[in-house]
Amino acid sequence: MVTPEPVLNQHASTIDWVPINKIHTDHDVNTRPVDFTWVDKRVNTFDADKLGVPIVSARANGTFACLDGQNRIELCRRVGWGDQKIECRIFTGLTKAEEATLFLGHNDNRQVGSFHKFAARITAGDSDAVAINNIVTKAGWELSYFVADKRIAAVAALEAIWKASPLDETGYRGATLEATLAIATEAWGHSADAANGQILRGIGGVINRHSNIIDTAGLVRKLAQHRGGAMGLLADARGLHNFAGGTVGSCVAECIVRLYNSHRRTGALPPWRAERGSD
Repeated sequence: MVTPEPVLNQHASTIDWVPINKIHTDHDVNTRPVDFTWVDKRVNTFDADKLGVPIVSARANGTFACLDGQNRIELCRRVGWGDQKIECRIFTGLTKAEEATLFLGHNDNRQVGSFHKFAARITAGDSDAVAINNIVTKAGWELSYFVADKRIAAVAALEAIWKASPLDETGYRGATLEATLAIATEAWGHSADAANGQILRGIGGVINRHSNIIDTAGLVRKLAQHRGGAMGLLADARGLHNFAGGTVGSCVAECIVRLYNSHRRTGALPPWRAERGSD
């Protein structure tokens, strides 16, 4: 099935020759990194007739933002064509959001990683992506492709938690994600371990199921005191996954429930699997 190109009727495109040294990548729009391995393999067999027609957006400052074809453009630079012109499809008058939407449309069926697609969706103004990013930022984190303290790369986990959360009376569905990030941060700080996708999925699952009865402060204390921290919890979950099955994220949730219930005389949560199976 061919993905249709985004309809941008108010903006015409033309085919014209563009100086390579005027073409750049705006990483808010074209979030896909250059595939240097692809470029390296083609340097010795460079054929200008096989370049195709890259897609660019004309900017007011006289430069052109690359929306599709950045690997081919980088290949041209590598073979010494930096001062040459190449034929491009040129869009004029696009906003950055429209540029990002066009980038997504032309890369929908390609190997663009989930993080880079998500970042482009933010720029394009996708309501879910923008809302998730706002929650992450308010919690003191920043979305980043690189795993590090104060950085979250696990956008698939964030969106899964978001989508699984019920709408409140105002139509907002971010409460579970907000609580998930708050619990992980209070237990382990803004550490890279706290932002592990499976850890977040597990916490989110427990909160989504038991938000009305769980003692959040008590849960934070139990998590903070757990041997090995977040990675110790993840190791327990992987062991449970190997022994009893289920997804790693659901096994994290099961381990959290067991940890929460340990030494608790009242207010224990129902066993995770007994309630809904292994998820």
